Amino acid sequence: MDTPSIREFVDLPEVWDRMGEIEDRLLEVSSSEDAFLTEVAQHLITAGGKRFRPLLAMLAAQLGDPSGSRPVDAAVAVELIHIGSLYHDDVIDEAETRRSATSANANWDNTVAILAGDFLMARASELAAAELGQESVRLLAATYAALVEGQTFELQLDFDLNHGSEAYEKVIAGKTASLIRTSSRLGALAAGCTPDVVDAVSEWAWEVGIVFQIA
Repeated sequence: MDTPSIREFVDLPEVWDRMGEIEDRLLEVSSSEDAFLTEVAQHLITAGGKRFRPLLAMLAAQLGDPSGSRPVDAAVAVELIHIGSLYHDDVIDEAETRRSATSANANWDNTVAILAGDFLMARASELAAAELGQESVRLLAATYAALVEGQTFELQLDFDLNHGSEAYEKVIAGKTASLIRTSSRLGALAAGCTPDVVDAVSEWAWEVGIVFQIA
């Protein structure tokens, strides 16, 4: 039996309409007055990707009021954090490809890739501050700190054959589950969900993030 596509699994046309808006907004927010920086910063955006984190933000927003620009901006902010971290990951891993395209560090160099990643994360913070409020800015900052902590801890485990599942779970919690949880939480907050709904969808997304990385 064929595996259903994500569109078949998430049979909510209004969500997919908003996902189209997210693509346009990503290009808008990631633009710079410097044409070269725009080219580099949008290199991975235009390469595509699953947009899993924005999708979770939009699904969480369905639990409140998904209309207006705030849920879209929440989805864009988390995707900019995600893509910015990919630029940095590719430098760390000395990767040559990403999303079936040449990685930014291979196409240009490490310095350019790092600067592009920094730029996207700065844009995410700027967007959150302007459109989503102080709580969202704090949440994004704490999430990026968790990403860094997860990556740093993983580096400490290199060539260590003695660590067990607890250490592995700590790595994937920081590197993956933290941003997936934030994606849903930010979408719910942007849609004005009640605190109990925000907490419930955040807990659900955390577990999804752990399973997603294991898979």
